Amino acid sequence: MRFIFLPILLLCSLPALCTPADSIIIKGRILNLSGRLYRQAPSITFSRNNILQPQSELSRQAPLQADGTFRISLPMLFAKEEFYLDYGGRAATAFLGSPGTLEVTFDGDSLGKPSRLFIFSGVNADANNQYFAYLTAENKLAQSTKPVPGSSAENPKATLGPQFFKYFWQQDAQEAISAVATRAKLKNMPLNDVANTGTLSPDLKQWIESLTADESLQLLYEHALSGRYDPSKNLLDSLQRLRKAPLTSQRVLWASRFGEYADYKVQEIKYTNPARTNSLPVKLMASLIRDYSPGLSPSDRSFLDEVNLKGVTEKTALDNLNKLFAKNETTLNLLFNYEREARIYGELFEGPGAEFLKARYLARNLYKFSYRQQSLLNRHVQGRNAVPAFRESLDELVKLELKDSADIRKMVEFRDVKTTPTEVLPDYYLTASRDRGTSWLNGILDQYKGRPVYISKWNLEDAKSRSEMEFIPALQASVAEDAVFVFVHLAGEEYEVSEALIRQYIVRHKLRGIHMILNAQQSMDLLFRLNPLDYATFALVRRSGKFAEKNASPPSALEKTVSQINDAARK
Repeated sequence: MRFIFLPILLLCSLPALCTPADSIIIKGRILNLSGRLYRQAPSITFSRNNILQPQSELSRQAPLQADGTFRISLPMLFAKEEFYLDYGGRAATAFLGSPGTLEVTFDGDSLGKPSRLFIFSGVNADANNQYFAYLTAENKLAQSTKPVPGSSAENPKATLGPQFFKYFWQQDAQEAISAVATRAKLKNMPLNDVANTGTLSPDLKQWIESLTADESLQLLYEHALSGRYDPSKNLLDSLQRLRKAPLTSQRVLWASRFGEYADYKVQEIKYTNPARTNSLPVKLMASLIRDYSPGLSPSDRSFLDEVNLKGVTEKTALDNLNKLFAKNETTLNLLFNYEREARIYGELFEGPGAEFLKARYLARNLYKFSYRQQSLLNRHVQGRNAVPAFRESLDELVKLELKDSADIRKMVEFRDVKTTPTEVLPDYYLTASRDRGTSWLNGILDQYKGRPVYISKWNLEDAKSRSEMEFIPALQASVAEDAVFVFVHLAGEEYEVSEALIRQYIVRHKLRGIHMILNAQQSMDLLFRLNPLDYATFALVRRSGKFAEKNASPPSALEKTVSQINDAARK
C-alpha cells in the first residue's frame, strides 16, 4: 500500500486553538455494523500530514453512531491533501481530500476481504473510487518477473521491486537519474490499466503522478546525500513543488530528505566559513533589538532606527548597540540564532526551498525550546515567511505544543521531588536521588515488584529516542493495565540537558509513568545493570522482579512489544 501510518499526534479540537484555512467534512456509514464490532471499535480514525514534521501524523477520531454513521470535520492547509482512514486496524485506505464534503461507506461484513471495500461520493469521488484499481494494477506490476524497459533480466536496475535498491546506491549521479526516471515511468503505467476500464479521473492522474515525482525527488536527494555531491539544477528547481498541492505522505518524505541534505550543506558552510556564519548584518541586529526589547527609551529607539537605516561605523555606536543587546540577551540570542540559520538557507537555496527550511527550523527544534520560546519564535517566523502554507503548517504544530502549557508549567515548576516517585500530574511521576544509579533503580523496581515493568533508556537530544517516544502512548493503551513504565533519562555525552525541557517533553508527548533523570555518574553506574546502556534501548522486568529481557523490543515494534509485555505479565 502507498500510504504510511505514522505516530499519532492528536489534532486540536477547540476552534480557538485551530483556525484552519479551510476544511473538509467527512461523513459516511459502516453498513451491517454488528454490536460486537461496534463494541470492539466504536470510532474511526482519520489522519493527515504536516509538511514540516514527517514523524507526526495529525489524527482525530470520528465516533460511530449505533446505526454505523459518522461525521467529522478536518482542517486543510493545502488545496488538496492525502487523508487516511483506519477502522480499528481492520480496514484502512488513503484517499484524496479537498475543501467540501466527502462521503465514504463500507460494509462491516466485508472487512478483511481482498475485494474493493470503500465507496466514495462527493469531492474527489472519481479519484478515490479508482484508487483501489490503481493499487491492484501497481501491485501486479511490482510482482511481475518480466524484464523492465531500460534494464536487463540479469541486471534489473530500474524496477518497482526491492532489487532496485540493490544497484541504486552504487550508481553515479547520471545513472541514478536515469534509473529513477525509468522507475517513475513504471510507477505511472498502472494508470493506463485504470484508463482502459473507463474514463481516467484527472484528479487520480494528478495524485499518482505527484506521488511518483516526489518519490523520484526523494531518491535523488538521498543519492546526493549518500554520495556527498551537489544536486543538479533541475533537482534544485523542483523545490517549487514544495508549496503546491497535493500534500501527501510522499511529499513529506521528500521534503524531509531535502531538509537532511540542507542540514549537511549548512554544517559544511559553518565549518568552512565560521566567521561569516556567526555574524549578522548590523542593520538586522538593530531591527531585532528594537522590535523585541521592552522598556526602550525614545532615544534608544531613535538610535536603533538610525542604525537600521544607515548602519554603523563608529565604535561608540557599536558599543551602544552591544549595551542594548545585553539588556535582553537571552531573547535576542534566540532570534539571532534563527536569523543566522535563515541567512545560510537564503544563500544556499532560492524561493520555496529557503522558505521551507526557515519554517522547518522551529518545527524540527521544538524540543529545544520552552513553550514561551516556541511562541516567540513562531511569531517571528510568521512575519518573515513568504509561503502561507509553510506559515500555517508551523502555526499548527506550535499551537499543538502550547495546548498543554498549564500542565507543562505545573510539571516544570514542581520542586518537592523525592526518592519515592511523586505523582505531579495524573499518571506522571517524578523521582530524584543522590544515590548511585543502580541502587536508585533497584529501589524503584522493588517498589513495583509484582507488576510487569517496561524500562525506556533515552535522552532528549537523541533523535532515535524522540522517535521511539512517539509510540509510547499507543503502547501503553495496548498492554496489561497494571504494567508500569519507567523512563530512565541518561546523561548526555557532552553536556547535561535542561531538566525543565525534559519535563516539558514528558507532558507534551504523553509519557505517563515514573521518570528518573540521571546525572553522568549515575548513568555510568548502571552500565552493567542495564546493559546495553545506550539511548533508545529498552528492558522488561517480570512480576517476580527478574529481567525478562535486557534488550527488549522498542515501542515502534508495537505488536511484538505488546506481546513481550503481556507475556511478562502472565508469567
